[in-house]
Amino acid sequence: MTRDADVLIVGAGPVGAAFALALARGPAGAELAITLVESQPPAALADTAMLDRRALALNERSRCLLDRIGAWPEALARRACPYRSMAVWDRASTGHVSFDCAEIHQPRLGHIVAQPALIAALGEAVRAQPNIRFLCPQTMTRIERLPGGGCAAELNDERICAPLLVAADGPRSPLREHFGFTAQHWDPGQLALVAVLRTERAHGHCARQWFAPAGPLAFLPLHDEDGDTRCVAIVWSQEQAVAERLHALSDDALCRELEIASEHALGALALHGARALVPLGQHHADNYVMPGIALLGDAAHAIHPLAGQGVNLGLADAEVLAEEVARARQRGLGVADAGALARYQRRRRPENLAMLAAMRGFKTLFGREDLPSALVRAAGMQWFDRVDPLKRLVMRAAAGAA
Repeated sequence: MTRDADVLIVGAGPVGAAFALALARGPAGAELAITLVESQPPAALADTAMLDRRALALNERSRCLLDRIGAWPEALARRACPYRSMAVWDRASTGHVSFDCAEIHQPRLGHIVAQPALIAALGEAVRAQPNIRFLCPQTMTRIERLPGGGCAAELNDERICAPLLVAADGPRSPLREHFGFTAQHWDPGQLALVAVLRTERAHGHCARQWFAPAGPLAFLPLHDEDGDTRCVAIVWSQEQAVAERLHALSDDALCRELEIASEHALGALALHGARALVPLGQHHADNYVMPGIALLGDAAHAIHPLAGQGVNLGLADAEVLAEEVARARQRGLGVADAGALARYQRRRRPENLAMLAAMRGFKTLFGREDLPSALVRAAGMQWFDRVDPLKRLVMRAAAGAA
């Protein structure tokens, strides 16, 4: 059986699902037929854990987008932990920088939320949206370009034709590879150790990060079902051999290593649940679009997690592409209008590339162990911490409010 759609989206992770909702609920969205395909069914939001090692840092721009598209229900808000301040240390020097939401007159800098809970909330919002056809779980077996423009995808028992294909199928994006998008790849040679910790002291809604030559360690604030704030999600980036050694340690031995690496900031630590290793890689597509096709989120770009901005960049992609497609429709143009796709790329690619370059620069800067480099970092961080206008600019940018 053959069915037509205006927009075919592959991948219902946070970015693909948010794009579908932003488009469906935006200007001229009610008249669009949108099909969203996903191979893995999301859990029910009520069944997701409060404490999960797969933690995401959402800035305020992202949270506001989720709220506008109906994907920030009270059940998700209760699971999200706001962070109001940030503290950054250089373990190889005396460098230290602190940020506080009061400095930019905001109630918070962002929220830490479990990825499964966010995907579940988006999935429930998608299912409630009448002009989104959500095929999940469903596997795409073949996809091809149509002679007159657009693409046709074959699923288990049907063929879907659409003038606009949106690839939100993750960092390894089969669609990016299938259609020949070229990309620049960087392998940092690191793995990230992720876990949830119970802490002796409350985190005070502060996100903490320690930079060390071997790699950064982040403590992301969480709270449990009882509102207890003595728990954090960690992301510890290390060279592969070191990460594998840490992962193989006993729970007690790993916690002792973490206490040292975090300079005992939150006291004694205990693991909650299982730890995992996540490979780290960075890439950036040379182009986000070609006729009738657009890349979104990790399919277009992936950055080092040290700044916690990956999901925020992807959600900004979704917001902008939805705006440009809606603008084209309001002008009587097609959803795959070349000008609309070009504007999406022009608006998003520079920001994403700048963030990727900044993360690579941070890794290089803090990866140097020599004394002159440490002294320069310490002086630079102390200077930055005293320059309030620059700090406020950086904070507003990180919060998505710039």
